[in-house]
Amino acid sequence: MIFQNNHAPASFNDLIFPDSNTRQRLRDFAYNKRHNSIIFYGPYGTAKSTTARILIEERTRGLEYGGIDFHRACDVTFDTLRTIQNQRRVEQLCGVLLPVSMIDEVDKVPDDVQYAFRWDLDMHSDQGCFVFTTNELHRVDPGLIDRCDVIELPAANTEHWFARAQEILKQEGVVMSDLKLRALLQTCDGSIRDLMRALEDAVLKDRRHAA
Repeated sequence: MIFQNNHAPASFNDLIFPDSNTRQRLRDFAYNKRHNSIIFYGPYGTAKSTTARILIEERTRGLEYGGIDFHRACDVTFDTLRTIQNQRRVEQLCGVLLPVSMIDEVDKVPDDVQYAFRWDLDMHSDQGCFVFTTNELHRVDPGLIDRCDVIELPAANTEHWFARAQEILKQEGVVMSDLKLRALLQTCDGSIRDLMRALEDAVLKDRRHAA
């Protein structure tokens, strides 16, 4: 994980999106121009959680408060909503315009609790919003989906990731032809984790040959 962590996105500009419209919508959210709740969906390894974290960090950048109100599906209960409401009050005192809570893998949250999130969006949308992630959108409460901006983060492809992969190799001091790099990226299964492992393999191979 050290290689992946060294090259993980650090800001909004490091994120890669499938199209310019998606980038603009999320840029507006990151810079407090949009305040609607979001559901990120897509297959495993498409940076849903990473994207969610960076968006929330951007919204609070420069404030004394700089944390993320993060909740894993396996920990979410009805009591979680009370915890979130208390956290919102703390964040607002620190100057956060509209606090955001992150719920990871919301499809694994019990149905009745998903319904409670729907209720919270109806009754307290002026107090805070959510960023949800899921690999299985069809398992999420339809009413909750209807209340959110639903954004797909699809499997990584060669064209979207080519420039980023070039930059990573450059930082590692590895020279690779465009043709060879494209061929390398095409061996990945669309998972960004798989793509990063392939780049790490290429870097280690290059160093072995240079030794």
